Amino acid sequence: MTEHYNKNNHPVHNWDRDSLKALFARTADVDIASFQLSDQAPSEVVLVYSSGLCNVGEISQTILPELEKLEATKGLDTLHEGGFYGPLPMTSVNPSASPAQISEWIFDGCLLLLIPHTKALFRMNIGHRPERNPEESTTEITIKGPKDGFIEDLMTNVALIRKRVRSEALSCDISVLGKRTRTKVALLYFEDIINPRILSEVKKRLQQIEVDGLYSINQLEEMLVDQKLTLFPLLDFTGRPDKTVSSLLAGRFVIILDGNPMVLIGPGNLSLLLKSPEDLYFSYQYISFARLIRLLSLFISMLLPGAWVALSSFHPDQLPFRLMATVASGRIGLPFSGQVELFILLVLLEIFREAGLRLPSSIGQTLTVVGGLIIGDAAIRAGLVSPSVVVVGAVTAVTSVTLVNQSLSGSVSVIRIGLFFISAFMGMYGLLLGIVLVLGYMSRLRSFGVPYLAPLSPFNSADILKSVLRFPWVWMKRRPATLRVTDPDSKGETEG
Repeated sequence: MTEHYNKNNHPVHNWDRDSLKALFARTADVDIASFQLSDQAPSEVVLVYSSGLCNVGEISQTILPELEKLEATKGLDTLHEGGFYGPLPMTSVNPSASPAQISEWIFDGCLLLLIPHTKALFRMNIGHRPERNPEESTTEITIKGPKDGFIEDLMTNVALIRKRVRSEALSCDISVLGKRTRTKVALLYFEDIINPRILSEVKKRLQQIEVDGLYSINQLEEMLVDQKLTLFPLLDFTGRPDKTVSSLLAGRFVIILDGNPMVLIGPGNLSLLLKSPEDLYFSYQYISFARLIRLLSLFISMLLPGAWVALSSFHPDQLPFRLMATVASGRIGLPFSGQVELFILLVLLEIFREAGLRLPSSIGQTLTVVGGLIIGDAAIRAGLVSPSVVVVGAVTAVTSVTLVNQSLSGSVSVIRIGLFFISAFMGMYGLLLGIVLVLGYMSRLRSFGVPYLAPLSPFNSADILKSVLRFPWVWMKRRPATLRVTDPDSKGETEG
């Protein structure tokens, strides 16, 4: 490959067969094949492609026969006249294309066509990357909603959204991140709805990302959020296109990472993380009740272990007399204190939860339920823990499952343990102190400028009920005020 520099001091490459072979010398999955199209010289072409990422059959069935026909009638030199011939939509490659750009085309499923005697280089997309068909998301179960979910292909995921939004108002910006992985990232938004400050900020943060490899949405999330070290997720994620469209219409942005079946939704706050995609498909009476149950479950899951150990160990006089007598009689002969036995049970619950996630879904759920029942009963019979502690642990485990967002569920587990420890040492005063610290911490969090506890803090009377309850569609005329969107009138098309 010969190289010289233009007036801007940028290297210009003249690609030939030897330079292409040198570029892909250590990539056995890239084929470089030469073909003689006729007996007359010069009629040689060189094809460069990755056999696992493109439709190899199309080369022998369509491309080579058409090139032979072109050589026999007009000659290969006519490709310079526009880059299109018959069924071959070839695009001329700039001689100054960098090795990184050539590699990106090849591993994106393109075929490179080199004509040695003219040094002309063309490319054509015959990509056929390994992928699966859209199917129901395994993490967000569908009852009445659509069954198609995101897959690991970026363009397919964009198409699933476009299928639901047939409008040019939905903008899609695609960039490439990662020096070595060259991962495609798509940013989707409604430019006439989203807050311009939020849009400019997310574009700025995407441009500032400089890493060797990008392959996880959690990795991307940590690079985008306001606070790099935070207990709570500042962006939501989903594997369902219907929830994605609803978030876009509310004035949020969506980020799709190629190779991931989940997409990121921002700005995120606590009210967004507590909503389920199925909320769109059931009556407002039932969904309002279900959201209240989720909110109650959030508090129970975080506070119950700490409250129980504080009351039973430090303030037993605050319990009803009969309950206190039952707890005291159940603890006769136990070798551990109330703090230790509840801590052991919480650790066992987290072990069961982790084991259930690592096993196949059908086996994992069975192991978690049956294993918890068997070990809990055995622990009571062996005199290791009291029945009341087992009940507290079971209620804590069940309420934590009601949380929709799994990242939020993990954060709640960490906070639960923290509140338990401070309550175990300081009693109810420690629990109240922990609650104040958690609320103060959450009130300081921001996601692209949006307060994490909004619309509760800062208080917004117009959105506070909408964030907890679900009103009839005909009543939902405005988008969330906390997002400060350009077009606040939703005409009943989204709940935010």
